[in-house]
Amino acid sequence: MNAKSFATIDGNEAAARVAYQLNEVIALFPITPASPMGESADAWAATGKKNLWGTVPAIVEMQSEGGAAGAIHGALQTGALSTTFTASQGLLLMIPNLYKIAGELTPFVLHVPARSIAAEALSIFGDHSDVMAARATGFAMLSAASVQEAQDFSLIAHAATLESRIPFLFFFDGFRTSHEIAKIEIVTADIMRAMIKEEWVQAHRSRALSPDHPVIRGTAQNPDVFFQAREAANRFYQACPSIVQQAMDRFAELTGRQYHLFDYHGTPDAERVIVIMGSGAEAAEETADFLNQQNEKVGVLKVRLYRPFDSRIEPKSRVAPVSLSTWIVPMLYKKPDELTSGLSVAGTVYHRRSLIPE
Repeated sequence: MNAKSFATIDGNEAAARVAYQLNEVIALFPITPASPMGESADAWAATGKKNLWGTVPAIVEMQSEGGAAGAIHGALQTGALSTTFTASQGLLLMIPNLYKIAGELTPFVLHVPARSIAAEALSIFGDHSDVMAARATGFAMLSAASVQEAQDFSLIAHAATLESRIPFLFFFDGFRTSHEIAKIEIVTADIMRAMIKEEWVQAHRSRALSPDHPVIRGTAQNPDVFFQAREAANRFYQACPSIVQQAMDRFAELTGRQYHLFDYHGTPDAERVIVIMGSGAEAAEETADFLNQQNEKVGVLKVRLYRPFDSRIEPKSRVAPVSLSTWIVPMLYKKPDELTSGLSVAGTVYHRRSLIPE
């Protein structure tokens, strides 16, 4: 394990530090609360700070988030390691390119400090309505609940996307995490090198568009061919949760901080379990500890990998005890949804309960 170093920074800088080190092209357009990530990257590049591969990343400010997404898509097609930062309406403008990036199975991490989408009015409330609007794009979705996790999960997402070829939307709560200042343990360059295998980077570069090895990409296909290609991508998504967990396990070996796709905190025989995602998990954990000291039986299940949602939960994942004694399972996430509520989680819970003998 490497010598530990600490810094007092906010969530945006924690994520941006990793993103800067692991990418060569950063195209962006500022939007609250993601702007500080772009500002930090621009400042580092202006002073000649180099990334993990000894080059200064190209920082390009476009005229809109749609332009930033298009620039990133193009950079990825050249084999460059690329990223961007956005939130709210900016994420919505990127969605057409996100479908293409995911459909082409291109490694990429999109950093999002989540923020509400304008409805009857614009708001800078840090809910999850923007990232929830991107659920259908084909991006994996990884959620951090603290400043420490904002840094750690950015690295884990970069490792997982390169290995799995599934692009990642990595998000944390806008303002509540993005602007929270906390003392965290810094991941060093040696840890990053240990997490990112060179063969993954070379495989990404080998798929670049080049006249030296021409391929056809971006065509129009009839339905029979198109859906064969869509079905062929399923195996990449099925493998993704295991790859993320393996990346978390490697990270634990290097840092001592162990994460799982789902982390449970509470009593083993909980009667009430909260399922939560985002910064509220820390307060929920402290509340569970207090209530259990008062002879309650409660627990908190923190969702880390939201998409692909893995219902094949292994015991080692420290998942909440879903038994006949667990009778209240509220799902808490920061997105008002008028049409449905918690179907992914509820389906998994009811499936697991059906496997328990009476």
